[in-house]
Amino acid sequence: MFKTNNLGGWIIPAGTEIAAETGIPRYSEIGDGCKIGNDCTIGYGCSIGGGCTIGNCCSIGGGCKIGDCCEIGYGCTIGDGCKIGNDCTIGDGCKIGYGCTIGDDCKIGNDCTIGDRCTIGYGCTWLGVKVKSWLTLANVDGSNRQIKIVRSDEGEIKIEAGCFIGTLDEFIAKAKSEGKLRYVAVISAIAEHV
Repeated sequence: MFKTNNLGGWIIPAGTEIAAETGIPRYSEIGDGCKIGNDCTIGYGCSIGGGCTIGNCCSIGGGCKIGDCCEIGYGCTIGDGCKIGNDCTIGDGCKIGYGCTIGDDCKIGNDCTIGDRCTIGYGCTWLGVKVKSWLTLANVDGSNRQIKIVRSDEGEIKIEAGCFIGTLDEFIAKAKSEGKLRYVAVISAIAEHV
């Protein structure tokens, strides 16, 4: 890890490269073998795992925890207090709000926006998404299936339930046609508040 010695100077771990114009504040930890690009800002108290690559012009907020072997593309902004798991890829130009949690092995495509305090589970792939808020419901019908409700920056609501992915209206129409009226009532009420 990247640490201070007793004279207050930085000790850079083996194989770690930090480009020009990039600031690493005290009390941040950088793992072995990391490559951090030019003109990046790393917030106070960050922890970046070993083998990570961070592109040029990125901003990593204070208190962030980034797992091992992650790739963060050019011009990304990651808000304060985010937790990003191991082996994640975040594409160029992404904006991730404060307090988000992204599980291991996730892939976030270029120019995606993820709102504050969102949680993305293990192994998810997001391409071209601008998420304002996200909610996951479990066991709505007693089957232990999850239903995800995602509201985009543009106000559009998408529903993912099992094999179904579509708009709120499409979900309600399908549930009504299958006689699942409890779904209609629950999802309609909750989607208004996501």
